[in-house]
Amino acid sequence: MSDSLKMSERDAEALAESERALETELIRATPGMHTHINHARTRGNRIVFLSDMYLSSDFLKARLADLGLFQKGDSCYVSCETEKSKRYGDSFRDMAEREAVSLGMISHIGDNYGADILAARKAGIRAEYFEHAHLNRYEQILETYSVATDGLTSVMAGASRMTRLSVDAPSPVQAALRDVSAGVIAPVLAGYVLWILRRAKHLGLRRLYFVSRDGQILIDIAQRMSKKIAGLDIELRYFYGSRQALRIAELRTIDDAALTWILRRTGERSVRSYLARVNLTPEDIRASLLEAGFSERDWSTPLSEKSRKALGDVLVHGTPAEMILQRASDARDLLIRYAQQEGMLDVGEWGLVDTCGRGQMLNSLSQVVVKAGAVTPAAFYFQLMQGGEQAESYCQREAYFCDESRQSGYIKVIPDLTHIIELACSGDHGLVQGYSETEGQIVPALKAEQNTAAIEAGQPLLRQACATFVDSLFLDPKAVDLGADTRAASAELIKKFWYTPGRWEARAWGAMPVETDHAGLSVRPLASPLTARDVCLAIFRLRRPSKARLWPQGCFAASSSLGCYGLILRIGGRLDRNLKAIFRRWSSLSKIPTTKPHSVSVNQLK
Repeated sequence: MSDSLKMSERDAEALAESERALETELIRATPGMHTHINHARTRGNRIVFLSDMYLSSDFLKARLADLGLFQKGDSCYVSCETEKSKRYGDSFRDMAEREAVSLGMISHIGDNYGADILAARKAGIRAEYFEHAHLNRYEQILETYSVATDGLTSVMAGASRMTRLSVDAPSPVQAALRDVSAGVIAPVLAGYVLWILRRAKHLGLRRLYFVSRDGQILIDIAQRMSKKIAGLDIELRYFYGSRQALRIAELRTIDDAALTWILRRTGERSVRSYLARVNLTPEDIRASLLEAGFSERDWSTPLSEKSRKALGDVLVHGTPAEMILQRASDARDLLIRYAQQEGMLDVGEWGLVDTCGRGQMLNSLSQVVVKAGAVTPAAFYFQLMQGGEQAESYCQREAYFCDESRQSGYIKVIPDLTHIIELACSGDHGLVQGYSETEGQIVPALKAEQNTAAIEAGQPLLRQACATFVDSLFLDPKAVDLGADTRAASAELIKKFWYTPGRWEARAWGAMPVETDHAGLSVRPLASPLTARDVCLAIFRLRRPSKARLWPQGCFAASSSLGCYGLILRIGGRLDRNLKAIFRRWSSLSKIPTTKPHSVSVNQLK
């Protein structure tokens, strides 16, 4: 290369020295190799390192010694010096002659199937294939974006590989969860956090508040990264909050906008779940409910549209309205004191961090603290969903991955990003229901001390994998571009995992608990494996099983042991959609005026 570029000998050597310095900084021992080599030593075997490489044997010996692999008495032979190659087999014969051993006495381990296995066996050597260090499908995606990201996704691929080779996962489900966490979740979140830190520094923010529970893993990533990146003088803090705790605090009147939030149709649609959003229980307003025709046995059952509107009428009058506004006032006072305690009202610019949503929760928090005297904050999101536009905004919103309202970024990569991002960022503590005062301190009132469902589904392993990934990530700005845009790689990773999960990946991620209600009253797995009964009912009804509604690809992959039933369900699902399309078309045609009135029943259409 130096000849082609007509470089001076001095410049060529300077570049070579820079490459050797980078190799020294980046090289890591493959996890498991120490064990292999130590076992060989205990058996009294001599250790020889053999490489097809242009770097000198002295350089390789020094690096191997740094990593605790090369010891006195070991040997190292390199193709650039011996002028022999493993691929052609002469390197093995040359090494045997130098070590004065027969080829049949040599055991070789390597990761190149052609050069290390086929060529070695052809030469008469016992060879063991070590394929675990090959890039998996997610790491290969990251590597393909290496040039476009100026090396950033390449070092992410290396961090992912190091993580899955070093984090123990004894079962197939745990191994799949570790690999998805290292190869998909960690790179996607790392790209987001790097963007947050970059934007915060650009805006001159003094403090960043990562709002619970999604912010828990994000602040851990940010704290680990801040130790590697120079010049980040930003205070990172964890702020306990939730939709339930923050939205009620901004409530000052029960108008149409307030009712829209209280009675939003999400998750469990019962009297109990709707009232939980405003810190009430049905027992608190028992008389008003009974008077309006809501019997006690109906308080925990789904409401019809008519009953939901009737509940709204109950909430805007008399005792219920007074209690809601009093609870809102109490919540607001405690929130202001908590925010002041955490430094939100201090001098200086600051920001908030969340993952996915319409932006209403952080706007509610911002409204309360800004009216109490705080500086207007920046608000960072992974995804801003459509429908969250506020007439009056109290924070400067920015979205990293996509902003649906502005039609910017990577929109609709999968049907619902929250099923990856929010599940990956679930906290290890229960939902924040509000705040209370204890010994002069404002503390969060948690629904539960632990998020048991997430912990049992494998959250600790996910967190361990993400932490190991960040610790293994090389973030030297002289070698990689920390400002590179990794979103295209993230989008491809998400699509690859979501649409084509492996069986064990689907079972691992499908077990993650989804909270379908803002008050945390309704929780279900993302995608459970189907039973034979589920399949029979689905075929009979020509309807997708309820277990497959949130993540059909994961449900079918997790149920792969059912063989052809998955294919039958896919065909049935497509047939069901086609029949519904025909029905809608026929219905629209039937509304066209004709010279002769006619009617068609729904049963006939079916």
